[in-house]
Amino acid sequence: MYTEIKKIFPERNVTLTSYFIDNSGEFQQGFKRPMVIVCPGGGYSFLSDREADPIAMKYLAAGFHAAVLRYGINEYAVAPGPLKDIAAAVAYVKSLSDERFVDRDNVFVCGFSAGAHVAGQLGVFWNNNELLPEYDGRHEDIRPAGMILGYPVLDLHASCSRLDICAKPGQKPEDIEFGQKHPKMPLEEMFIFDEKENRYLVNFEKAMNAYIFDGEYTPEQEDFYSLQNQVNEDTAEAFIWHNSDDGLIFPSNSICFADAMQKAGRPYELHLFSGGGHGVSLGTHLTANDRYQYWPHCDKWMDLSIEWINTLSGYKNRILSRFMQELPE
Repeated sequence: MYTEIKKIFPERNVTLTSYFIDNSGEFQQGFKRPMVIVCPGGGYSFLSDREADPIAMKYLAAGFHAAVLRYGINEYAVAPGPLKDIAAAVAYVKSLSDERFVDRDNVFVCGFSAGAHVAGQLGVFWNNNELLPEYDGRHEDIRPAGMILGYPVLDLHASCSRLDICAKPGQKPEDIEFGQKHPKMPLEEMFIFDEKENRYLVNFEKAMNAYIFDGEYTPEQEDFYSLQNQVNEDTAEAFIWHNSDDGLIFPSNSICFADAMQKAGRPYELHLFSGGGHGVSLGTHLTANDRYQYWPHCDKWMDLSIEWINTLSGYKNRILSRFMQELPE
């Protein structure tokens, strides 16, 4: 395996850590493989390690090249910055087609939560000249073969607006520890006072969206970056999964996006798992940091997404056809 850390945009702290399977005679020498670029979640204010390398390693073990994109967060999360980050990452790995045996036609983007919003943006905006004018005339260089979206932020109107972060009664907003206090979003917009409990709750929707728009924003901005509104006949194919009890990023994000794909006649696969919350990553003990992140009922999503990539890319069948006269039915 060849590992590389590429500084995509050093001034924005954007890096791409790639894991390329060697062109070894022990494998299928000279065979170009699909690649999956993983975008961790974190509400645009941090990047989850639980949704980074553990995911990439699973795709690597399935025979795909894999990479982790650490896109712009905090002051660098302002749209369309992260979209440009992932576009540049896809263009870069496609440029390595001959050197690292990457199948240019089968570069997939994968994201979780806010990272799925980044991946989803490329899926809907890859040929948008207004947002990505630097790729005018060569949009195929950044077109993803498909997108894998886990408990995704897609509808910016559909996140929790009353998040309990265990603030104490009488505690003032400025004294509450909360990692997503955007400096340009007024505290009175982010915090909601619950008179019954005599303490503050967080409007997580406002808090997260503030990073996308660098503070306060208009309904028109929110609508534009609600990606179900941007699905059209050019949108990349999608594999989408969500847990039904996700109380932070509501399952309606996935359902509305799938409905938009259906109406646009675009292929998609949607898995809505019973129970479970947000941020479960693989759903197993391998990525769980507390009991809420352990939800093995949904851990089959990974195998399903690998099957989806194999079907879409024809990768597995093309390998088998090299040394089998006939494929099993």
